[in-house]
Amino acid sequence: MSHSGGTERQSLQFGFSSKKVRILTKRHRQMSKKIIINNLAVNYYERAGADGAPTLLFLHGWRSAGAVWQKLTEKLPNYNIYAPDFPGFGQSEAPKKNFTVGDYAGLVDGFIKKLGLNKVNIIGHSFGGRVAIKLAAKNPFYLDKLILADSAGVRQFSFSLMLKKIVAKTVSPIFQLKITQGARRIIYQKLSADDYLAAPDRRQTFLNIINEDLTPLLGKIKAPTLLIWGGDDKETPLNQARVMERSVPGSKLVVLKNAGHYGFLDQPEEFVKNLIDFINEK
Repeated sequence: MSHSGGTERQSLQFGFSSKKVRILTKRHRQMSKKIIINNLAVNYYERAGADGAPTLLFLHGWRSAGAVWQKLTEKLPNYNIYAPDFPGFGQSEAPKKNFTVGDYAGLVDGFIKKLGLNKVNIIGHSFGGRVAIKLAAKNPFYLDKLILADSAGVRQFSFSLMLKKIVAKTVSPIFQLKITQGARRIIYQKLSADDYLAAPDRRQTFLNIINEDLTPLLGKIKAPTLLIWGGDDKETPLNQARVMERSVPGSKLVVLKNAGHYGFLDQPEEFVKNLIDFINEK
C-alpha cells in the first residue's frame, strides 16, 4: 500500500500535528465560509471555477473534515468546488441531538438548495459515501452524477464491525489510559477504526450510522455512478464495492492499485483522472 498523503491522513485520523497539516488546515479555514442549515452553523470550503464549469460537492469521512480534500481540489482548478464540514466535525457546529444518516443527508440537501446549486456532482468518501447514497436514492433534481470513493454503506457481518460497536460504547476509557501516542495509534490500526472510531461525544450517532444497511437503497439510484476504490482498502473492502457495482444500475467500478481506504490521497493523480473522465462523459 502506498503511503502518499500519509502525514495528512494520520494527522486527521489520530489527532497528531505536523507543520504541513497545520498549514493546510489554516489555509482551508481562511478560504472557508459559514452558512446556517437546519439551525446549525455549517462551515464549508468554496472555490469558483471557470464560467459554466461543472460543480463538485465533496463529502468527507468520519473523524475528518472538508480540509481533507484540499490537496485533491488543487488539481481541479477549473471546477466549482464545495466541501462542507459535517456538523460536529471540522469547524461546523455540533448537532444538539444524535444524528442518523438521514439527518446528515437532509443537511446536505438543505446546503445544496440554500446555495441554489444545480447539476451537482457529489463525491462521497467512506461515511460521506453513506450520506451520498442516502441522498442519491431519492434522486433529487439537482444531482448530476454520483462518485462513491471507498464508500461505506454495505452491511458487514464481521468481527471487526462488532469490535467497532464495542469500542464506540467504551472509547472514553481508551483515551483516559496513560499510553503513548504510538500505542494509541496501534490500537486504532488494530481496530481498523481510522475512519469509524467514534468520538466520545458522538457515540450514539456513530452507532446509528453503522447499524443502518443502505444496500436496499442502491437499486433506487438513477444518477450515473462511479465507484472508485483502493485495491488494498481494509476498511471497506473491495467485495463491498462489488456489491455496489451489482446493485447500482449502470455503475462503473475503478480500482486504484497501491491504494487503501484513502485512495484519493494514496493515488491522487489517478483519482483525478478517473473523476474528470467520468464527469466529462455524456
